[in-house]
Amino acid sequence: MTLKERYEKLYGGVIYDTMYHDIRYSKPFVLDQGIKPAWNLPCVMFGHAFTCKGHIEYHEEDIDDTMRIKMLKGMTPGCIQVMDTNSNYNIALFGDISAKLAKKFGAVGAVIDGNTRDLSIIESDGFPLFCRGSQPDNAYGIWGIKAFQVPISVAGIHGRVTIEPGDYIFSDRDGVIVIPKYLIYAVCKLAEERVKKENLIRKRIDETDDIQQIYDEFGSW
Repeated sequence: MTLKERYEKLYGGVIYDTMYHDIRYSKPFVLDQGIKPAWNLPCVMFGHAFTCKGHIEYHEEDIDDTMRIKMLKGMTPGCIQVMDTNSNYNIALFGDISAKLAKKFGAVGAVIDGNTRDLSIIESDGFPLFCRGSQPDNAYGIWGIKAFQVPISVAGIHGRVTIEPGDYIFSDRDGVIVIPKYLIYAVCKLAEERVKKENLIRKRIDETDDIQQIYDEFGSW
């Protein structure tokens, strides 16, 4: 079973508990709760982070649109495009053409710290997208990609989350978790052990009404 297949059997809560309680990872690693699935995803989104960052330009001539082409050509199979928007939430920074191009060049999904548009088309295309919302306006001429495959910073629930190129993104309907690349195998193994324990607890709940007995057997859950 591949690493991707193993992670696709997990869920956000058990990943969080593993990193927080077992590994005791002390840096922020959960993205802001406003960054949610853009549509009702049927499964986990998992892959290595392909980072990019951009910001507003007040003069259209300062926008280098060739940067987006270079960014797309730099994507690798199985990556997740993760966009640091410099906290710009006033315009749509993604759309169905962006999604189609990202998919064409290897991305299996995207995480945008901002808004999208063309949401119905993105959903019909089945492209996994996490973002803050959707709105119809266009970023053309006022916002542009400035760098890619560099360290980025995205809003998190416990402070800003630093994401390095090649770190891993685990996303499901609960939200988005960033797993440092050096921890990716350790987190997987420990999370699988937690799932086994939680499945035993679920089984015991079906078997008995004695909650104290379950607690004595397994401890907290």
